[in-house]
Amino acid sequence: MSSLLKMFKFFSPMLCLSLLTISSNLYAQSTNISQQPAQDTQKLKIETALLIENFRKGDREIQKLSGNVRLRQEDILVFCDTAIMDKDDAILKGNVVIEQVDSVKIFSDSTHYRADTKIADLFGEVVLINGKQQLFTKRLRYNAATKVAEYHTGATMTNGKSQLKSRHGYYHVNEKEVFFKGDVIATDPDFTMRTDTMTFQTELQVVRFVAPTLIAQRNSKIYTEGGFYDIENNFAEFDVNPQYERDGQRGRARKMRYNGITKEYTLEGEAHIEDPNKGETTDAEVIFYNTDTEQTRLKGNAHFKDSTRDIRGEDIRYDSRNKNYQLAGRGTVVDGSNEITADSLDFNDALGNGLAVGSVEWVDKENDFTVLAHRMDYNKKSDYLYAYGSFDEGAAGRPLMKSLIDRDTLFMSADTLNSFKPDSSKDIRVLLAYRNVKIFKSDLQAVCDSLSFSSMDSIFWFYKIDTLPIIWSDTSQFSGDTIRMLLKDKRLDRIWLRQNSFVINSEDGKLFNQIKGKYTTAYFRDNQVRDMYVEGNGQAVYYAVDEKGAYIGVNETNCSEMRLSFGNNKVEHVRFYVEPSGKFIPMKKAGKETKKLDGFFWETKRRPRKISDLRS
Repeated sequence: MSSLLKMFKFFSPMLCLSLLTISSNLYAQSTNISQQPAQDTQKLKIETALLIENFRKGDREIQKLSGNVRLRQEDILVFCDTAIMDKDDAILKGNVVIEQVDSVKIFSDSTHYRADTKIADLFGEVVLINGKQQLFTKRLRYNAATKVAEYHTGATMTNGKSQLKSRHGYYHVNEKEVFFKGDVIATDPDFTMRTDTMTFQTELQVVRFVAPTLIAQRNSKIYTEGGFYDIENNFAEFDVNPQYERDGQRGRARKMRYNGITKEYTLEGEAHIEDPNKGETTDAEVIFYNTDTEQTRLKGNAHFKDSTRDIRGEDIRYDSRNKNYQLAGRGTVVDGSNEITADSLDFNDALGNGLAVGSVEWVDKENDFTVLAHRMDYNKKSDYLYAYGSFDEGAAGRPLMKSLIDRDTLFMSADTLNSFKPDSSKDIRVLLAYRNVKIFKSDLQAVCDSLSFSSMDSIFWFYKIDTLPIIWSDTSQFSGDTIRMLLKDKRLDRIWLRQNSFVINSEDGKLFNQIKGKYTTAYFRDNQVRDMYVEGNGQAVYYAVDEKGAYIGVNETNCSEMRLSFGNNKVEHVRFYVEPSGKFIPMKKAGKETKKLDGFFWETKRRPRKISDLRS
């Protein structure tokens, strides 16, 4: 009996183990969970296994599960080849898979899972899959209770064609956000990104930058210390110290944006771009650039400068493809020696044509004159301009030119003003004025039907169409079919009267000195007539005065040629050439009425007396 009892004690554990193995095999074949005894002492439940082995280690019962192992804890499913279960601890080996319903799926070579905390440490070729994202690492900790995965030995995350690497990472499954830290590198077919810290919202597909970040594209680099990139919508915003470099061009702003759908870059807040290779700088409150249309827009305190131009305005638009720029709103363009300001301006670089509208002001610094008009058409290549309308009265008014002469401003108006450079290689400008030309200067005024001026010789030509051109200087009036006026060192030097020349002078507007001839040349000094030379059918009527300035008589002279000398606007000396004839008539006989030569007229209505007289 005692021997039989000893044999039973010896065979009993072996029998139990054999029966358990047979039972497990039968269970595996039937895959009926209800046939498996309940494991109420463990939080991790066994659902399937081909082989279950029980061991004792001290006072603990240890189980080894082999073959198609499937375990469950609430919404957590565990698959592996082998599992060693010690109360709440489970060592999982071989093709380990952890699934959490509607969350993640994690693959590894081996895993240590703690059922009491729901924390899994995964080792080997670890892969975490959540939607489109796949995370690859050698070691990963996953907290199934908080649904947070973390790694500290480096990992690679892929999302379609994009890939991201970092030394540390925290994957918040519920929040659908991944936090990357340490040597973060992201690669994509379109860019490469390097930073130390960033976050990624997996559902929204949004990357957020929270540390200095460098993004390199094919031919550009972007630096920022904060911002985000929306992968799904291909939209990026950089809002902490953003900067970029592209083909040698550098830019910065308080905020930068990129819209991959519209292909538009935006620099906002003290935006600045410079291109040393092209010698260009650009500044504005906001800069827009579209890579598809190659159009740039500058808004707010806009300023563009290159080697030849300086453009300022509130709204500047440039079309690189068509070489066309536009100022919407008042702005100024400085191009070489020319400066133009207008309410709106369009210019085509390829053709060199420009159109300025609205209170236009054109300044030629080289030749020191300014044109004011409502509208101006111009061409850069020929330095051509055509102006009409008034600066302050609109299209119904008249353009105005002004130039500083002898420390005084000369103003000229006409129905239209036209200017150009006959030779683009030389700084010579021609000015043409058409219809109802008027000139005003404090000591010089003029009217004519049309006018031309060349900076090459500084000569004004006054032409007759319907009415005779007239020049007034102080108390003298000059008229003729054609008049030329020479400026020397920006001072009136001489006047030529051609065909039907007539010079009239009067101190009191009652008695008139008159000089008439075919041609007359008047020489000026200190803006007063000093000498006058008359050629062809010369006639003169001038009043003699005594030392006190009282009239004593009138001289009437006829001579083919004569030269007169003046002082204080009075005839001081006359020299006659070629058979002179004349007479002196005392004032008692001459009377109070002026002797008038044929063709005499004293014009007062047409003479501009102030700048406002030039308007009509």
